Amino acid sequence: MIDTARMIAARPKATPVPGMGEQVALDLKDTVSSAAESAEDFLGHLPQIVSRLLLSAVVLIVGLLILKLGKMIIAKLARKRSKNSRINTQRAETFRSVISSVFSYIMFFILATVILRIFGVDVTSILAAAGVVGIALAFGAQTLVKDLLSGLFIWGEGFIAVGDLVSINGLDGTVEAITIRTTSIRNYNGNVYCIPNGDIRTVTNMSRGFKRAIVNVPCPYEENQERLVAMVKEEMEIAAKEVEGIDAVPDVMSIVAFDRNSVRLQVAVVCPVGEHWRIEREIRTRIKARFDKEGIVMPHYSVPETET
Repeated sequence: MIDTARMIAARPKATPVPGMGEQVALDLKDTVSSAAESAEDFLGHLPQIVSRLLLSAVVLIVGLLILKLGKMIIAKLARKRSKNSRINTQRAETFRSVISSVFSYIMFFILATVILRIFGVDVTSILAAAGVVGIALAFGAQTLVKDLLSGLFIWGEGFIAVGDLVSINGLDGTVEAITIRTTSIRNYNGNVYCIPNGDIRTVTNMSRGFKRAIVNVPCPYEENQERLVAMVKEEMEIAAKEVEGIDAVPDVMSIVAFDRNSVRLQVAVVCPVGEHWRIEREIRTRIKARFDKEGIVMPHYSVPETET
């Protein structure tokens, strides 16, 4: 009996399990302690973080100022290159557009690299990884590379320039911008087409030197052709004196084609670039008015009468 009592007394006492309130208090204490350590760590690094943010802001502002100043210098050089002739002015504007585009890409890349370095990012490893990824993506970026190379060739050859009236891949309009990747043209309706440089295959430039206004005049077979030619020549002599943009008497060519219901005369005159549409309309209007005055009915389609 005595031995049993001694054994019970010798057993270790069990640690009392904390209650729910004590457990919540312990968790709250650990949370507060962790938050205090995080706050202390943040406050310790706060001056360094603020200094890096301020330095990055300064770098960004200086970089944007350099970008703006560089574009101003490029524009000034472009104006200096231009002379009194229109083509040289357009070439200078194209030079400004392309070089400004390339300069912007380079400046943004430099700014991103410097800011990453300020925050302690290893740019060298990123560039190395980007090189490996770039090789892997090169096969998928063939279209972009083609656009960039085509843009350099377009600018270098100088066949088209900003302000030219052109037809590219069947799209007509005035060139508004030529960048390293795309060419933008605006048509007569105001629509803007953005064409990747790599897709440009066929270009018709209607702004080099002069443009020719050409009007085909359908005439009835029944009329005397010599009389018609003399009549049109007389009207063109009047037009040369009255129509702005016509500096010489338009050429009137006799029969240039036999159509099904008419013979075709042709009127052609050299005119300023971009004015040929207006001059062609003026010529058509005058010839139609003269034919009406002389009682000449121009060939036209008439709806056949149906028997009732």
